[in-house]
Amino acid sequence: MMRSLLGILLLVPFCVSGLDLDASLESLVRSQGYPFEQHSVVTEDGYILTLHRIPYGRNHTGQIGRPVLLQHGILCSSAGWLLSRPDKALGLILADQGYDVWLPNSRGNTYSRMHKNISIHSAKYWDFSFHEMGYYDLPACVDYILHNTGYSKLEYIGHSQGTTIFFVFASTRPEYNKKISYMSALAPIVFLDNMRGTLRGLNYLSAQLELFCKLTGIHEVLHDSWAVRLAEKVLCEAFSFEEKICDNIVFLIVGYDAQQWNMTLLPMIDTYMPAGTSIKQLVHFSQIAKNGGYFRNYDYGYIKNLEIYHQRIPPVYDLSKISVPVTLHYGNNDWLTGLNDIMKLNSSLPDSNTKLVPFSYFNHLDFMWAKDVDKLLYKDLLKILKTH
Repeated sequence: MMRSLLGILLLVPFCVSGLDLDASLESLVRSQGYPFEQHSVVTEDGYILTLHRIPYGRNHTGQIGRPVLLQHGILCSSAGWLLSRPDKALGLILADQGYDVWLPNSRGNTYSRMHKNISIHSAKYWDFSFHEMGYYDLPACVDYILHNTGYSKLEYIGHSQGTTIFFVFASTRPEYNKKISYMSALAPIVFLDNMRGTLRGLNYLSAQLELFCKLTGIHEVLHDSWAVRLAEKVLCEAFSFEEKICDNIVFLIVGYDAQQWNMTLLPMIDTYMPAGTSIKQLVHFSQIAKNGGYFRNYDYGYIKNLEIYHQRIPPVYDLSKISVPVTLHYGNNDWLTGLNDIMKLNSSLPDSNTKLVPFSYFNHLDFMWAKDVDKLLYKDLLKILKTH
């Protein structure tokens, strides 16, 4: 992952064509004693998404438990929840706790690169951001899961962008609030006024990135490819001090935490990430970071905004429509979102509370892959889930 992130920084805004994964996620999961299913869901606007499912754990008693949906963050996939050993990977922990675990893949990532009518090589396919993921992808996944399990509600856990798209989903489709019993937001990304580190500076290059990609016909970014792998090899492996260089680049993005940075997991993470997304997705996040504290729809410019939204400025997502109970889990060393951003989000939601991870250096990636994530975060998360 260190090498992938180094490749990310130096390859942006270059885009690349995808390759097959080097390892099978299904084989990885089954080798640890878990079942694994793959499902396909078609969204209202024609995107074909892959959902992975682990219906039960290693101590299966013959009965399938209640469903929980785990939603990955940007440039990740369902694999992110499954790469650690069984007592550290949240997807496997939940299965062993008796939950029916569903892991969607957002449009455009490694596992969800199909459409009923549109070619993945066309600009139209990549004309999406987190808005479409929330408005189209999540409703399709929730309906599919509930239909196939017979339950009327499910529990939702999201990390980073996985929280962003939930707040789009529950505010723009408020009728779905009744289908979610509880939402756990890990490192929530909604307000980005207090973003720190390298990405804050890169936000101001988003307009140039968007223009470059329009001129060159580039629409996809950072899918697993030969170009990313080559950059990793040249830029990391060429130096004897490669680990310190790559470590520091990661920490400049997410916050410094050498104590919890899981070096042994890196080869596995590097196999599955980055999983790709659209240029428009990155630009939308950049707009949120620069727009003065508003969580808004995509800004197309005054003229096109009038055409699409019938107003010059994109509409704000109305978070007051979200009735689902929400817990906002945050870390003080998460450079992608600050304490004030978390508290602003908490005050914007009708039924929410905050939970600080009790380790001062806990950063944005630690929510999934920290050495002690089970003790620092998942133990409390499981207790809260049981109350719902």
